[in-house]
Amino acid sequence: MNQPRKIMVLGAGDIGRRAFHELAHSAADRHVQLVGRDEEVVLRAANLTRFCAVQRGYAPTVSHAVTDLTDVARTAERIAAFAPDIIFLAASYQSWWVISTLEPAAFQRVYAANYGPWLPMHLVPVMKAMEAVRLSGTQAVVVNAAYPDAVHPALAAIGLSPDIGIGNVANNVPGITAAVADELGRSTADVDVRLVAHHYVSHRLSRHGNSGPAAMGLGIRVDGRDITAELDVEALLNRLPGQYRRTGGMPGQTMTAASALSVLEPLADGRDAIVHAPGAGGALGGFPVAIEGGKFRPALPDGMTEEEAHAINVSGQIQDGISEIRPDGTVVFEPAAMAIMTKELGYECPEMKLSEAEGRAREIGERFAAYRARTAG
Repeated sequence: MNQPRKIMVLGAGDIGRRAFHELAHSAADRHVQLVGRDEEVVLRAANLTRFCAVQRGYAPTVSHAVTDLTDVARTAERIAAFAPDIIFLAASYQSWWVISTLEPAAFQRVYAANYGPWLPMHLVPVMKAMEAVRLSGTQAVVVNAAYPDAVHPALAAIGLSPDIGIGNVANNVPGITAAVADELGRSTADVDVRLVAHHYVSHRLSRHGNSGPAAMGLGIRVDGRDITAELDVEALLNRLPGQYRRTGGMPGQTMTAASALSVLEPLADGRDAIVHAPGAGGALGGFPVAIEGGKFRPALPDGMTEEEAHAINVSGQIQDGISEIRPDGTVVFEPAAMAIMTKELGYECPEMKLSEAEGRAREIGERFAAYRARTAG
């Protein structure tokens, strides 16, 4: 008898719980485990998911466990005990939405620095989780939700990059697909979109309908034929924040969870798929990826080379506030982005070695807390 596919969701925040919930609502033979820091939180979430699945006629195997990612040895023990086939990392020291809780004027000032300067808040928990993965001896495929566009190439320098990321580049593909399908009077199933875009671009597209000063790559096929040149791509993208606008903010994380499932479910089911994902194989930025036999390879737009895709993503990385990620993992931040962080938070970090990341994450957390208190009301 075949053993159920075992999926560990490491992180019981919003995205982790959403993905966990959906993974358990399946007729497939799966054992899904939610792991977090708080026994009460993970127990209640696991029971809620199990009961909802039963209500819908499913009979999933659901469990929970407790660890703190700062305790690498304990996390490794939890991973080894469960022996997962897939690990979904959904942990960050400060989620993207936290700065939106600032007083509106303060939020706008900090938001202008973009995402790059906050990298330590996402990199450190992923680095600790990957240390635990290596210590556990698991051969599980590791999928990461926390800023894979930059976290993965930085950690690849020390052999600790997760296998693939989720979200970001994937989140706009359904909107583009729908816009093309409606324009042509076709089903979305007939449209094959291939998008190359960094986090900065994917964040911008749904709000402004363009990639701004950064580059992006887009290929569109219908019936196996590339029709990109036959379409008014600029006009189609401009519809994203208008006709094709969608719910954003925390409720809009449904889209990110769906993007996570687009990667997790083919892996869990052992089927091949074309997906969009950031950080595949430790690469920078986001691009289309073919999942084949549980392995990953780029599936770029027709005629695009990997070097061209990399250059597109570098342009987005710079706009996101990161000048360079060096081969040793050292991250160099854009001076203009860091100047905003210095002016608003008193935080200054022109460049960061991986060995400095934990201290930098602590510093940003403390300075942000003080800033929020200072600007409140």
